[in-house]
Amino acid sequence: MTISLTTKPNTTMKIEELENPPQWLLDANTHNADVDIIDGVVHWYDGVWRDETWEGGVWHSGLFEGGIWENGIWENGTWEFGTWKNGVWLNGEWNFGAWLNGYWLNGVWKYGHWFNGSWYGGKWEKGYKNKLVKSDTPPTNN
Repeated sequence: MTISLTTKPNTTMKIEELENPPQWLLDANTHNADVDIIDGVVHWYDGVWRDETWEGGVWHSGLFEGGIWENGIWENGTWEFGTWKNGVWLNGEWNFGAWLNGYWLNGVWKYGHWFNGSWYGGKWEKGYKNKLVKSDTPPTNN
């Protein structure tokens, strides 16, 4: 799997400064967001996502405190809590939440509930998988 990411531009933009941001981004509860839209794709570079639904784009860094992740690419950052529905996790730290589906390529899984998806690498500390069975080992791909 090859994923090409865009380098951060030299300017920092707040959500309200973006030209034609998607409504889901405007509706989000955030703090100190550093975002951009490149070729129609939302790029989150830093800040805190507190709540609401992330519908798609590239997460480069920052703190996801809670909400729903519909789809997108997670490059790096810290996930505190929420529900991951689909997408690709490249790296970062997962502290707690529900993983419903997607691709985990690397990073640290501290704790949470894994329901479905593909685990390709990283560090699994502890969590629940396969219908809430507590486990100290990462999920296996079927």
